[in-house]
Amino acid sequence: MKILTLLFTASFFLNLSCKETPDLFQVELGKEYFPLAVGKYVVYEVDSTVFDPTGDSAIIYSTTFVKEEIVDTLHDNLSNTLYKIERSERKNETQPWQTKKVLTASIQEFQAIRTEDNLRFIKLVFPLKKNKTWDGNIYFDPSIIVTVAGESLEMFKSWDYKILSVGQAETIGDTLFDEVTTVQQAESENLIELRQSIEKYAKGIGLIYREAWILDTQCIEGCIGKTWHEKAEKGFILIQKMKDHN
Repeated sequence: MKILTLLFTASFFLNLSCKETPDLFQVELGKEYFPLAVGKYVVYEVDSTVFDPTGDSAIIYSTTFVKEEIVDTLHDNLSNTLYKIERSERKNETQPWQTKKVLTASIQEFQAIRTEDNLRFIKLVFPLKKNKTWDGNIYFDPSIIVTVAGESLEMFKSWDYKILSVGQAETIGDTLFDEVTTVQQAESENLIELRQSIEKYAKGIGLIYREAWILDTQCIEGCIGKTWHEKAEKGFILIQKMKDHN
């Protein structure tokens, strides 16, 4: 009887040891920071400062309300699912929305991609990790010329994407976001050029904040000690904040 008991006990533990142990470790990719679903929208308030040395006013300030809504899906020639986004604008909150452009967004493998004005950007690379770097503008020539207020400049010169933080609580405007990922897209400055761009993404919402300083000047000796806002001769400053979402 004791022999049977020992055999049963040995068989029981042998069966336990043969069962697969579930892998409890799963890498959190962070794709929730770039949510894509038809019907989703985000509304922004966009403040811009444009430097125009040839205009009636050297500095032009404006505020625009922008709504980006995913309205449909389509597929590219590689069968990747693209989400069609309509970008609408209005100058104040009492006016109707007017569609200004259509763009697309997608997640392909481990990249969050956004395509607008025929430029394809890699906005995020998964899994999200602090200090991760990548060439977010690899799909186009960074020396492309962009026209702002009739002036030409190399907007994407010296861009180098880097994740500064992941999943940090942050207050933007009057809203506290529990988990925010911050991406530095550009941080380059010399005597005649400034290229600074940063974006913040909230989990479950997407882009909630963007700030870009794309400025050029030829004022060197006479502008020592001056800020870029004081010495810029062309380019723009843009601050984009989320106001509403679903």
